[in-house]
Amino acid sequence: MGSHEVLIEQLSRDAKPVYRPWTNSRRVIAWLLMALPCGALSSLMFQRVATDWTQPGAVLAVLQLILAFVTGTLAIRNAFLLSIAGRNPLSWRWFVPLVVLWLGSVGLSLGQTHVQAHHPDEVNCYVFMMAVSAPMVVLVIGYLRRTRALYPLRTLAVAGAGVACMALTLLSFCHPVEVHPVDFLLHVAAVVTIVLGTMGVGWKWVALR
Repeated sequence: MGSHEVLIEQLSRDAKPVYRPWTNSRRVIAWLLMALPCGALSSLMFQRVATDWTQPGAVLAVLQLILAFVTGTLAIRNAFLLSIAGRNPLSWRWFVPLVVLWLGSVGLSLGQTHVQAHHPDEVNCYVFMMAVSAPMVVLVIGYLRRTRALYPLRTLAVAGAGVACMALTLLSFCHPVEVHPVDFLLHVAAVVTIVLGTMGVGWKWVALR
C-alpha cells in the first residue's frame, strides 16, 4: 500500500492542469484574425501593384476571391473539428460546389485572356503564395498541436488546403484580374506544395504520441 501511495503522490505532483479548448467558431475566428494579418505582412516583401478592380473581368476576380475565402474558412473549421474526437466536420460534398464554381470562374477568365506578356511588376504567384502561407501554416499547426489529432495526415491536409485558399485570397489583392494559363498552373502548384508542406512539417507536432 505504501508504494501505491508514493506513486499516487508522485503522479499528483507531475500532473498538469487540463485546459478546455475554445469553441470551434472561436478558434476559427481567432486563427483568421492572426493568420491573415501575418500573411499580409509577409506579402510586403514583394514589390507589387494593387489589383485594379475597374478592369474588365473584375467581377470574376471578386467571385474567385470570395469562393477562395469561404472555402478556406470552411476547411480550417473542418481541420479543427477533425482534431477533436466526436466532432462532425462537413462532408467533402460541401466543398465540391465551391471548388467547381472556382474552377468555372477561372475557366471563364482564361477564356477572356488575351495572349500578351505579363505586366513587368506582376509578382511571381508561386513564390508569393509560399511566402504568405508560411506564417499561416505555423499558426494552424500551433492551433492543432493544442488538441492533437487522431488522424494527423488527414487533419493537416485539410488545414493545408485551408491555408492555400487563404494564400489565394491574399494573392487576389495584388494580381491582375485576368488569369493566364501559366498563372493558373502556378496557383495549382502552390496549393499542392502548401498542402504537402503542412503535412510534412506538422506531422510530429500534431500526431498523438
